[in-house]
This record gives sequence, C-alpha cells and structure tokens, in this order.
Amino acid sequence: MARRDQRGSERGERSRKRGQLRAELRGLFPARERGELLPALHHLQHSFGYLPDWAMEVVSWHLGVPASEVYGAATSYPELRTERPGRHVVTVCTGLSCRVSGADAVLEALAGRLGVEPGGTADRGDGATVTLERTACGFLCGVAPAVRMDGRWIARASPELAVREVDALRPAAGP
Repeated sequence: MARRDQRGSERGERSRKRGQLRAELRGLFPARERGELLPALHHLQHSFGYLPDWAMEVVSWHLGVPASEVYGAATSYPELRTERPGRHVVTVCTGLSCRVSGADAVLEALAGRLGVEPGGTADRGDGATVTLERTACGFLCGVAPAVRMDGRWIARASPELAVREVDALRPAAGP
C-alpha cells in the first residue's frame, strides 16, 4: 500500500511540474510558433541546467512541434545538454589556438585526475560530481589554452593549474 501511495505522489509531482512549465511557456512564448523552439529550449537549459525529457515533451505540446523535431534540435546544438550534468562542469577548449597551446595535455590531465573521459561525469568521492566536457572553441584564443569551471574561464591553463582548480571545487555538502 505504501508503494502505491509513493507512486501516486510521484505522478502528482510530475503532473504539477508539467502544469507549472506549461503556464510558464504560455507566458514566455504566447505566439506558440515553431520559431520559438530554440528560445524555449534555451529557457529549459537555463531553468534546469539540462533538457529533461518530460520538459521537451511539454515544449513539443506547447509549440505544436513533433517531439522528434524538438529532440533533434536539442541534440544538434553543443550548448544544450540532454543529460543532467554533475554539480560542477569543467569544459576544456580544444579549438586550434588552445590545442597548439597545450589543451590536449590539460584535457588528458583532467581526465586522468577525474577518472573519466570527456563527456562523462565523475564522483570525486567527497559528494561532488564533476562533468568533464570539451568545446570546439571558447573564443579566448589570445589566452589559450582556456578551461571553464562552473562558468568561470581560466586563461593560459596548464595541466597542473587545471588539476589544482578541479581539486579546489567545493564538495556537494559545502556552503
């Protein structure tokens, strides 16, 4: 009986979240046009930190765009993610300037320290999860190689500096 109550409670919570998102989308995108797809996906990314499946379904319904098209758009843009990232996100620029300035060594050092390949999420063991990503260009070519940690760019990053910065990220329980 308790399990049935829990499932009903979870369904009620999902329904409430969907209703809130529908109301939000009606206010932000009242025209309900196909051209609002990318702005709506960016809104989800900003709100949730990624694009949950259920939220993309709500956008599909709101804009009258097939769910396959919503998913296609979501997976075509590297700044949008369909998987929940870790508490911390570390992104290494691997553009030409960064690559010739040592980005590959930085990425390799971070992957070794975290024990995860780019695109993966590592649990550091202290409650903090770290997602390691690469980006084709961070547009910081003059100060290459560049690494972004939780939205803050680090210029002229060496492998040692990048590893120190990752080690300094706060655990999940920290203030």
